[in-house]
Amino acid sequence: MAKVIMTASQLIDRLKILASRKTYYRNKYPDNLCYVHTDGRTSADCVNLLKAIFNGYDVNNQTPGYYQRTLTNTGDCTEYGLLKQCSNISSDFKLLKDGEPRVLYMSGHVGCFIGTTEVNGKTYNVIECTSAWGGGILYSYVNDKGERYNHKGGTRKSKWKQHGKATAWVDYPTVPIVADPQKTVYYVKKGDTLSGIAKANGLSLAKLISYNPQIRDINKINVGDKIYLTSQTKEEYYTVQKGDTLGAIARKFNIALNELLGLNPDIKNPNLIHIGDKIRVK
Repeated sequence: MAKVIMTASQLIDRLKILASRKTYYRNKYPDNLCYVHTDGRTSADCVNLLKAIFNGYDVNNQTPGYYQRTLTNTGDCTEYGLLKQCSNISSDFKLLKDGEPRVLYMSGHVGCFIGTTEVNGKTYNVIECTSAWGGGILYSYVNDKGERYNHKGGTRKSKWKQHGKATAWVDYPTVPIVADPQKTVYYVKKGDTLSGIAKANGLSLAKLISYNPQIRDINKINVGDKIYLTSQTKEEYYTVQKGDTLGAIARKFNIALNELLGLNPDIKNPNLIHIGDKIRVK
């Protein structure tokens, strides 16, 4: 019976370890469930790669010989048989999103969507074992139409048909993934906007901008950029006194008026403040 044996991030990390090595593509079942050669290379074919992972293959194993064990978690299944054990099977590739690995399927072939990854200046989001593009366990790219490329903007080879979540073996997160467990940092993913990031994290756009003074153009953020979800400085406040104006407060604390407004997104009218109001100045 299949059982959950890893988290989504662990699956991605294990596949990346194998993709970082020199590998072979070899279609030889059952002796090729990640076979380690004497030259240190690992070989597999597409379905045996994923079956090995889903049955607990130690990706750090580099001892020459076969990796062969009882396929308790997946059974001795074909590529389509592996997909059928997944959940949320769909042919809509717009559903693919970073942080949620999925088994990709086409007739006679499978791979795994891992999310946006930059390697040597090229963009990828899939790891598969294939005879294409030099052969072996390698990175590739799928777009929102299911089209398969060796990397984003590269050579198109074919088209994936369906995909599904590997929930029989993988524990998926139930909340949005962020880089910090305290949710203080977010890394930009494909399709993100600052307004969307702000909304998803319960912040106003102005508040998010105030936390990220390094952003010069709010309409230009890039995949992988670090976005702070909390203030990176100790907050300081000033209590409005009789006769104060925002301009005067800004001059008092040697900051620009626009910066002061950015620190106080709840102020809708800069000409209307009241005695006793708390104004953030840092």
